[in-house]
Amino acid sequence: MSGCWLWEGAVKELGYGVIGLGTREQGTDKAHRVAYRLYKGEIPEGLCVLHSCDNPACVNPNHLRVGTLSDNMRDCVARKRNFVPNNRGENAKWAKLTKESVDHIRQRVMSGVEYARIYGVSKSTVYQVWCGANWKTV
Repeated sequence: MSGCWLWEGAVKELGYGVIGLGTREQGTDKAHRVAYRLYKGEIPEGLCVLHSCDNPACVNPNHLRVGTLSDNMRDCVARKRNFVPNNRGENAKWAKLTKESVDHIRQRVMSGVEYARIYGVSKSTVYQVWCGANWKTV
């Protein structure tokens, strides 16, 4: 019902269709870019082919337009596709330190080796906390 022409061939990263351009030496291109060139002409240098339908598998030329990378990013933000997970500090699933342990390390009452042993981290992690390279927000 959306009017999208969904690509049914090979799919590349993030759901974009991909098609061979002929010989192995000619390589591949994303299907929506090929559809744009077939129906609307060459893609001007430095521009991207954008989907008005927000469907990466769509090759309907009526849903395709050219724009800058900035245009593409504005669309991304407007359509709420720019989610960046908060992996800072304790929110990171791989974090071994907590805010409290970082505060303790910053007191510098022990050596880096001792802090590393207590918290199960490397000496370099302790030194990065001390110099502000890690855990900047705490």
